[in-house]
Amino acid sequence: MLPCQHTFCLACLTVYISDQPIIDCPICHTRIQVQGPGYVNSLPSNLYIDSLLSYVGINNDSDPKSSVMAAPSTPVNGSVSVQSVELFAGGTRCSQCKTMCDTGDVSCCEHCKMSFCRLCWSQHLDDMRTQIGSILKQLSSAANRLEHKMEHFKDRCEHITDQINIAAEEKITAIIEAKDKLLEETLDLQKTGDLTALALKSSLEEAKEVATREMEDTNNDDEKKVTTFVNLHQNALQILSEVSKWDTDHFVFDKEGFRIEVDSETPLDAESDDPIPDGAKQNDPLENEESLFMHYRSRTFVPHYVWRKASRPGGVAISPWSGHLYVCGMDIHCVLVVERSQAKIVGRLTHEDMLCPVQIAFMKSLGEIYVTDKWKHCIHVFSKEGEFLRTIGQKGSRVGMFRSPEGIATDNASQLLYVVDTGNDRVQVLQPDGKYVDVLGVATKQQPVNTTSVWATREVTCTELNAPTSVAVTSDRVVILDSGNKRIKIYNKENRSKIVEFGAMGQRKGQFRQPEVLTVDPLGFILVGDSGNCRVQVFKQNGQLVRVFGGLGSAPGRFGWISGIYVTKQLDVIISDTKNHCVNFF
Repeated sequence: MLPCQHTFCLACLTVYISDQPIIDCPICHTRIQVQGPGYVNSLPSNLYIDSLLSYVGINNDSDPKSSVMAAPSTPVNGSVSVQSVELFAGGTRCSQCKTMCDTGDVSCCEHCKMSFCRLCWSQHLDDMRTQIGSILKQLSSAANRLEHKMEHFKDRCEHITDQINIAAEEKITAIIEAKDKLLEETLDLQKTGDLTALALKSSLEEAKEVATREMEDTNNDDEKKVTTFVNLHQNALQILSEVSKWDTDHFVFDKEGFRIEVDSETPLDAESDDPIPDGAKQNDPLENEESLFMHYRSRTFVPHYVWRKASRPGGVAISPWSGHLYVCGMDIHCVLVVERSQAKIVGRLTHEDMLCPVQIAFMKSLGEIYVTDKWKHCIHVFSKEGEFLRTIGQKGSRVGMFRSPEGIATDNASQLLYVVDTGNDRVQVLQPDGKYVDVLGVATKQQPVNTTSVWATREVTCTELNAPTSVAVTSDRVVILDSGNKRIKIYNKENRSKIVEFGAMGQRKGQFRQPEVLTVDPLGFILVGDSGNCRVQVFKQNGQLVRVFGGLGSAPGRFGWISGIYVTKQLDVIISDTKNHCVNFF
């Protein structure tokens, strides 16, 4: 059993580790340092599986002596058969070394229900102590994740409070009562979240103290040690599950309806299309807009391959240099580099400060890779060889700073970055070195104010975006996914003016429920990952709906939560699914 508590057979694990200094758990991808050539043999066995095998009469070690007859043999020629010595041996047999010992010299483990001699009992206690160390590491990691989640949760609550105050001033005195009610509701949400997080944090600290104390305990009370281990093991599993589920509800401020919209992260199975007959397919889909329209309408969207080696995949993209697939691992603090033909991991982009990589983009002309980090509030820059170069930005609201950035796109022609600054409700345009150039979605307007019973106006800065999450850039347009408003907004790349916008809240075709990601194909068609409805919607540049495919489920062609989408020059569609823990290739 590895330190992350995932169990494998000894032979397979020996081949898998080979002579590598560091390995990744094939299940949870936890990075584990291999300590010496005999590391595999020093790993503890899974006590629970051992006890099950022993219970059904299966032993890992073959012992010729165990095959001795358990009943008298039939006499031959009147002679009396010799019976096994085991039939008359007194005492209890050790489950580990098979030695027959006096009952007083044998200890029975309450956890695995197996008996051990004095020598094997000490080794058994050492194995349990090793597993406690692994539990302690997982608890420490969970505490760190909870801290980041709490920080992000608090930022979002404070930001919603600001939005409520601004909207309430626009409605003036007629909605003061509604404003106070919404502020109270937001405060209740924050208090509820803080209380549950505090309880989780307290449980984590308590479990860590128990594990630490048990590691240092020299008391010879074996029964107490076993009891403590069993309780700690159960509590740790419960705490880790609760930390993973914490902060799963989404809530944003709906300015038009003047209410807080709370939406759980439970996807819905919404409307989708069936393909039209194959006879309508075009020989060259990229010949013109009409041929591409018919291509999407007639295409059967069933993945030809599903890759399942990432626990919670985020953004996906294809390298313009090698053709490798890059997959953001939001829980494993790195970006996986995958060789597509064999679906094999060939590298990783990582840095000690990387916490939650969400989306990725490439600047072919500079040979650089850009990764947004939601919890670190910055952009990590790597060379095309995978070497870390620099970090752009930090947490804040001023220009060039970010709050929980998610989407990112590059304009190779002008060498500019378009970064979705989700927490600040804007899209910033930056140079590759981080220098501020421009912003999308933010404008100034005149707002009425009451000064000493006289109404006047003042100029204020406001945004028309609400928690945007994704962006794509074409030769002349910038396409922004305004997730909080459930809209797609398209801007002119030159003068930043809005060209068109479309979308609404709902489950019908052309509507969205928590859309997360979008991309554009070679002719500018827009593919939107409508995560809350578990489907992908395809639109023309003018907003006309072309095709809807997908649906709730884990079968091929179905989704749990779309977290990344990419279209190749050959119109292959790659979609990552964070709830089904996979990447689909269409």
